This record gives sequence, C-alpha cells and structure tokens, in this order.
Amino acid sequence: MTQHFQQHMKLPFRHVLLGAVASSLIMIGGAATIHAQENAPAPAATNSEAPAPVEASAETAKTAPVADGEATGDAAPAEDVAADVAPADASDAPKQANVSKPVMFDPAMVTDLARNLATQPFENPHRELPEALSGLSAEEYAQIRFKSQRAFFNPAETDFSLELFHPGTMYDVPVTINLVRGGEVQVIPFSAGLFDFGKTGLSGNDFSTQNYAGFRLRYPLSDVTSTDELTRFLGASYFRLQGQGQSIGQMARGLAVDLAGPTGEEIPVFREFWIVEPTDGSETITVYALLDSARITGAYQFDITPGTRSQADIKAHLFFRDRVEKIGIAPLNGMFLFGEQRRRFFDDYRGEVHSSDGLLINNGRGEWLWRPLDNPENLQMSSFLDENPIGFGLLQRDRNFDHYQDLEKRFDQQPGYWVTPKGKWGKGHIELVEIPSPSETNDNIVAYWVPETKPAAGGEMQVAYSVTATRDGTGLHGMAQATDTRIQRLAVQGNEDQAGTRFVLNFAGGDLDYFTKDAKNLRADISASEGEVRNIRILPDPENGGVRVIFDLVNTSDASSSNLRAFILYQDKVLSETWTMPWAF
Repeated sequence: MTQHFQQHMKLPFRHVLLGAVASSLIMIGGAATIHAQENAPAPAATNSEAPAPVEASAETAKTAPVADGEATGDAAPAEDVAADVAPADASDAPKQANVSKPVMFDPAMVTDLARNLATQPFENPHRELPEALSGLSAEEYAQIRFKSQRAFFNPAETDFSLELFHPGTMYDVPVTINLVRGGEVQVIPFSAGLFDFGKTGLSGNDFSTQNYAGFRLRYPLSDVTSTDELTRFLGASYFRLQGQGQSIGQMARGLAVDLAGPTGEEIPVFREFWIVEPTDGSETITVYALLDSARITGAYQFDITPGTRSQADIKAHLFFRDRVEKIGIAPLNGMFLFGEQRRRFFDDYRGEVHSSDGLLINNGRGEWLWRPLDNPENLQMSSFLDENPIGFGLLQRDRNFDHYQDLEKRFDQQPGYWVTPKGKWGKGHIELVEIPSPSETNDNIVAYWVPETKPAAGGEMQVAYSVTATRDGTGLHGMAQATDTRIQRLAVQGNEDQAGTRFVLNFAGGDLDYFTKDAKNLRADISASEGEVRNIRILPDPENGGVRVIFDLVNTSDASSSNLRAFILYQDKVLSETWTMPWAF
C-alpha cells in the first residue's frame, strides 16, 4: 500500500495565491553599475560587490502578462548590437579610468555571491518605474518586443540566440544580465533601442535608468531555419522550457518557500544571470543565476539542452539566512480550470482548459502513481510520503485538439515537465497544491518535493535534478496509463438513504491490449480509505483502446472524504500504474 495522504484544507487566498498564480511574478536585480561600451557589453568590475539584497512585496503581485508570438529573425552577432547599446552622447560614455580590467568567470563566484548575500539583510527589490511603464496593461506590455535581428550570439558559431525582456507593468525589479564570452564576464547595459514598442507610443521615452526584466533563449527546434523559443526566465524564479513541436505552457521555478502555509508564501527571485555564450556548435547552453529571498539565497546552474524533449540539468547551492518551515524543491506550476470529469462547470465553448491534467509520481519503491488534477471548491493539498523519489511531474496527457478547440493557447501542444532527482533526496514528501480558480489566467496548480528535515538558520543545502519538457510522458514507463477520469453523482435509489458517486476510468497503453483478449482474467483492484466501493466493472474499450473501469463509491460513515486507488491486473500481474484521487463526500 502506498504511504500517502491527501488533505482538504481551507485557507485565506491571500496566503496561497501569491506564489502559485502565474501573476505573482516578482523580480529582483542588481544595483551594480552598468557601463555602455563601444563594441561589446561592459566588463564586470573586479571590485564590484553583490547588489544590496532586497525584499519582495507580496502585496504588489498582479496578473502576469506574457509577450507571446514575438517576431523572429536571424540572430545577429553581438558586435552588431553595439550601435543600440552605445551612449547617445559621448559625454555619457564611461571614462577609461573607471573601467576595471576584465573579470574571468568562475562558477564559484556565483556561489560566493550567494553565500555572502545570506549574511546581509534582505531589502525590498522593487524600483519605481516611470508611469509610462508601470501603467501598462498586460496587452500593452505584450506589444514591447525585442528586435529579433539584434539577438545576441554569433550565428556562425552557434544556433542559440539570446533576447531580452523590457521592464514594465509588474516587472519593476531590475535584473542584471551578464554574458560570459571567452571566459570574460561582460554586463549587458540597458538599451531601449533593442526593443520595438509597437503601438504603445513609448519609443521616444528615455528608460536609460532601467534594467532588463529577464531573457529568453531561442533555438531552431522545428527545423534548421526556425528560431523557436527554447526557454525564458521572466519573473521571480520562474522559467519555461519547450521541446520540439511544443507551445508555451506551464512553468517551473527555482524554489518554493512556505507555499500555502499559514504565515504566507515567501517568493524567491533570480536577481542576476550569467549566460555562457556557446561556441563551436555546442548543443548545450549554460546559465548561472543568483537567487534571493527573505530567508534564502542560492547559486544555480542550468545546463539546457534543446531537442524533442528539451532538458535542463540543474544544480542549486542554497544558503539560509533564517529557519524555513517548508521548502519546496523543483517546483512546477500548472493551470487547471476544468477537464472531462466536470466537477465544476464553466460557460465555455471549449471542452477542456488546462496546461496539465495530472501529477505522475515514480516513488522510491518503484510504484507509479497517477493523480488527476482538479479545480476544487476549496484549497486542496495532497502529500505523498516517500524516500528517495525516482521522479515526478505535471503532465498534459490529453493530446486531442478536439477536446480543447483552442487555436490560440493550443493546450494540446503544451509541454509536461518531468523532474528526475540526482542523488539521494532522503525522506520527505511530494506535495500537490490545488487552488480554486475562476480563470485560466491563474496558475493554480503547484507540485514540489518537501524534505523531511527543515533547513536551519545559517545552514546550507545542495540539490541536483533535471527538468525535461515532455509531451504526455510516453516512454517514462511501459505500463498502461490512466488516461481519463469521469465522475457522476448518483441520485438516491429506492429506500436507500445514501447517494453515491460513479467513477469512470480509462486505462490504455503498455501491454493492456494484448491481455484484453482474455478479458475474463482481467480485474480492477479498487480501494477506498472511507466508504464502500460497489458495482466494479471492467470492459474492453475498442474505441479508445485498453479498458474502461467503472465503480461506485457510497459513503457509509460520517467521513468527509476518502482516498481512492485503482489499478489493473491480469491474474496477479500488475498491468497499469495506480490511479489515485481524494474525494470529498
């Protein structure tokens, strides 16, 4: 029996929405001096200190605009960008005496910055933006696009290209972005000339005192001539990763702190990046990041490899200013508004609206669990106790466009994310948080690993894992998958005083079709922690493949909820992963 429990909780939304919603994108950046030079980004000063740490204000969280659909084009050599980043007037140029000799990059520098930052007080990261930027709506902000022909990196040496995001609306924290070119650290100075401001009317404004909000990396994923988005780092510690044929969907983030806790969530942010310029046809690009929050700092390394299943190999070295009640490792953010189970109804032309439809877990005992997602009426938290987990992820299994009918969001093409721990993570639990949401603009689903040992003040932690952008998780295991969950409330029948609920589950894939030839020896193992399971049936499904499992659940006690489990066997051979779900009577 899998050791896990799934809780139903009610908490004020102000304690849970701030970090789990995509709109809570709060950034932080360095206050280090940035110099514009004639032919390249500015070299970092040898004696520059880490920018003063600052505090994120949760009260400023808003809906996050995402500038999708940017124009694409051939990447230009970094030298060609010089015209846009050079000062408009010679008097603005830095004096030669103020330019320190180049600093050669060493990953230990980022670790030292994080370690030193942890000894300093945490301060508010927000900077007052000009009204022309702070007053932008999400739609207006989306019109500010990086000029793709000005992308960094030399196309003669690499297929990667780098584009930057402009500050605006809630993106009010300057993020320092450095290039590591030939081993040398070069700060990218801010230049409004790198952006097309569309119809916002902002092209004539002077935003020279600002810095960037984040960046994206492009790569020819579709074909040799394309410039598809591979990844973006924009807001707090959020990042996205896409593989071939995938559209922008859910997000991952660097860290979650006290998410859905009674004291409110603390939102870590990436405040500075070092992007190593790839050369010689390298198929992997490396990004270093400095993370900061009120109680935690961290040095991150992302080795990002594009492909059919793009992957980010991540190393994090964390330092704790103070004790943390709950730390979430490898957090994943998704959106689930409604799906085929129809537990909540929306007046919408689309059949389903979600960026992921389930949480898949491969626990330390080798068991595969599938937990379908929900948009619950009350905040719902599920914990899956484990030791040394093998992997977990938020997946989008339903790839049928007809089920979504959304030509813009293309939920059928959005990636699922699979986390693979490296090394032994010890005891803890995978936590799934499902937040009630009336709108698809909210990322209301979060999943992450919580170590059993709580970090102490002054302590350190190192963790390594990979995040893979997959489609439906095919290839992760060879068992049949739980593909659909449909639920129907049953009316009281006859003299019975207890209403029931009917569950209709579809299992497909693996070797299931082979064994359906002998359907009489197929059986469904169904269990419930509370209530009585009745009327179990298992039927071959020639339309969808695999089998359909039907059972009724009746509450025979005063219990308020029950944990359900179901899997398929042929005689004594387990053929499927285990479907599991909490149910409130």
